[in-house]
Amino acid sequence: MISIITVTYNNFEDLCKTLNSLKAVDGIERVVVNGGKCKKTLGLLENFKGISISEPDKGISDAFNKGVNIAKGDKIMFLNSGDILLSSEYLKNSEKILNSNPEISFVHSDSLFEDRISGTIYMEPLKSIFFKNVPLGRGMPYNHLTMIIRKNVFERIGLFKLHYQITMDFEWVCRLQKNNLKGFYNGGKPVVRMDGGGISSTTEQLVMWESLKALNENKLISPKNVAGIFERSILYLGRIAMESIGMIDTLGWLKRKKHNSNWRSIHTKKIFKKFANKKSLKKQNNFALKSKNESLPSQKKIGLNGLLIHDYPTG
Repeated sequence: MISIITVTYNNFEDLCKTLNSLKAVDGIERVVVNGGKCKKTLGLLENFKGISISEPDKGISDAFNKGVNIAKGDKIMFLNSGDILLSSEYLKNSEKILNSNPEISFVHSDSLFEDRISGTIYMEPLKSIFFKNVPLGRGMPYNHLTMIIRKNVFERIGLFKLHYQITMDFEWVCRLQKNNLKGFYNGGKPVVRMDGGGISSTTEQLVMWESLKALNENKLISPKNVAGIFERSILYLGRIAMESIGMIDTLGWLKRKKHNSNWRSIHTKKIFKKFANKKSLKKQNNFALKSKNESLPSQKKIGLNGLLIHDYPTG
């Protein structure tokens, strides 16, 4: 069984969004860790059909750890307050993969992210300009919010470290890779929509500093990771420079150009194929055919919904 852990702190509306996305999902355990005193949140959790804990915590890492400790499932997924599950099938498929392949420690996939510059962007595992296998120095290699992890992995490599304010997930992944624990990429379409208001998306300098600290603590400062850090720093400085001189639109265009995903291309073809089939069926009815032709731009816009673009907020 998969335990989905949601941490929240005085953001009732976002918590409702997340829990509503889980309502129709069967066979999971819902876990909420509430560190705030919001009366609406406390009232909601009184009748919550799952496991919940409401008490002060020592930060995000502490809240994550509390969730892992009280979860009863043998697999863990983190879906933070404001994030939305898009695919219940992904949960079922991931559970089958893990049950059938004991050598795999986790499954990960693609997501959508609400980017402050480019709108809704499509997130795939991190890529590098210079390396086929992306070094950890380049940044978080997986979409953490899509990771479904065996609970015994936490028993093996430990929980999240409290002295990390933001990049506790990256530091944990450093230990994951250091112990040669392998994952399985089950991508092709987004499975989670991430709220772009998260801490790590707005304080990139601290993220990069903590990432460097995590690599050093885990003795992972290698030439390859140093090259990854250099690549990441250059891209970051380039973005800051473009923003400072007012090239926001150009920066958004570059993100869209860089991250024109296969998922977008496939779904664009499906939209046109579906339309073509309808056009063929309606060819005897000129009025209906005209209606279909006129609706195509709207259908395309809704179908793509801005998914032409994606980038890691800290990449």
